[in-house]
Amino acid sequence: LLHISEVLEAEGLLDKIKDYLLEFEKETIEIITCDSEAIEEHSQNRVTITEKMDSVFKVIDEICKDMERGGEIRKIIRNVADFTTVDPELEPVFFKAQSIFSLLSRLKDSDVQAFSRVNIEKDMLLKKIREMNTGQEAKAAKFKIGTDTNENKAYLGFGKKTV
Repeated sequence: LLHISEVLEAEGLLDKIKDYLLEFEKETIEIITCDSEAIEEHSQNRVTITEKMDSVFKVIDEICKDMERGGEIRKIIRNVADFTTVDPELEPVFFKAQSIFSLLSRLKDSDVQAFSRVNIEKDMLLKKIREMNTGQEAKAAKFKIGTDTNENKAYLGFGKKTV
């Protein structure tokens, strides 16, 4: 018989995962809507949240190894368990896991949008760089460097005068 404390512990860890996923979703939406200067910060926050989730999943795996019916819980958490085969004691874990998978499905769409936003910003920056490298300022700078003999004497082969 499965210990109720084990079920409650698995449920609590799934609650943590769900909270992290909601934070991840918030950061993803921020990437879609924020100023371009803030994208990097929100992206880093997503990486940190993912690392936290990974550590919780490791804890879940360790707990499942030590549980009498940990294999069943592991199947539920990995979304490979069929509800008709789930023990009634494990139904709360099953439903929490299902709510996480629903959240993951919702996240996929916003993740695609965030990825698109990052690519749009990258393309805009590359376009600005190309324009700057081919614009009048770039041509004038090249002309100045090629004709400025005061600052470039050493470069042009002239040594500095020693007094």
